[in-house]
Amino acid sequence: MVAKRTFRQGPSARRPPFERSLFLALCAVLSLGPLPARAFDPFPVEGGPGEHRRILDAALGCPAGDGAHCWTVAARDRLEPALRRPDITAITLWNPAHCDGGDLPDGRGAAALSACRDWIRAELDAAVGAADRLVDADGTPVPVRGRCGAFLAGDTDPLCRVDHHLGRALHAAQDFYAHTNWTDRPLPPTEVSLRSPQGLGGTGPIPWLAPDDAGSPPAGLMSGCFLFFPEGLFCQGRTRHEDLNKDRRHGSDTPPVGGTPRGEVGGNFARAFDAAAGETARMWTDLEARLVATYGGARGRAMACVLRTGSAASCAPAISIRPRQTPG
Repeated sequence: MVAKRTFRQGPSARRPPFERSLFLALCAVLSLGPLPARAFDPFPVEGGPGEHRRILDAALGCPAGDGAHCWTVAARDRLEPALRRPDITAITLWNPAHCDGGDLPDGRGAAALSACRDWIRAELDAAVGAADRLVDADGTPVPVRGRCGAFLAGDTDPLCRVDHHLGRALHAAQDFYAHTNWTDRPLPPTEVSLRSPQGLGGTGPIPWLAPDDAGSPPAGLMSGCFLFFPEGLFCQGRTRHEDLNKDRRHGSDTPPVGGTPRGEVGGNFARAFDAAAGETARMWTDLEARLVATYGGARGRAMACVLRTGSAASCAPAISIRPRQTPG
């Protein structure tokens, strides 16, 4: 019997022993070879960037969209390591960071999904808190390094700290669409089974992840079991992560075709990708609004500008110059 594990619900709780244990386990597995994918692929695929970066580009690159809310290529390059880091650190094996484990009955599956939503919201709260140091009291951006690929827990660069938490939140939110049945095409009743759960046919971002939603997960929503590899050994009698995931594409077709059993049918990969991009755009819009609500218009907008551009100089507030008074 596997002992019941209790996990923290947000970034403020302490978990050094847990992280050390998972880190050692992960290192042991990596020493034997690369792990199978268990999230939207974080590494280059099919002649292009990883899926998390592709989603980020689709959501925030907006080549023909509203330039006032778009992220520059340099800013997306800066955020990308934080976005994919949850797949290559201790939290690789922690279900709330990837929205896994939502298949159990008796409320346990709903609790696992809610833990993921709690994780996303707590990381966004931490990002808002860290943003306070991006600008001074007058709303003038402070100098930032703008290179955060080697973020460590003790890194004091304010931009890197915001990226760290924002990347975690976006990663989990994007994985939600790859790992659940929210966007999957509905199946005929005769095709539904433990290994092939019913799809909910949702389109776009799920209302349940909206910042003002306080309800329970929608009826029928589920994600697959993940404890460790091989999944067939650790998830016997359960719907596995590999049964539901839409983590990889196959080929370079447009719209993209999935490279997993669940992703290659019914346009499921493209549907999950599009919903994840919509969620990413919604989360950024909400974060901008929170920065303004928390820190005021001038400071909040300057913080958002620094995140979008990575440049303190380009986000400095305009200085109002009064005409000189002629002595008379």
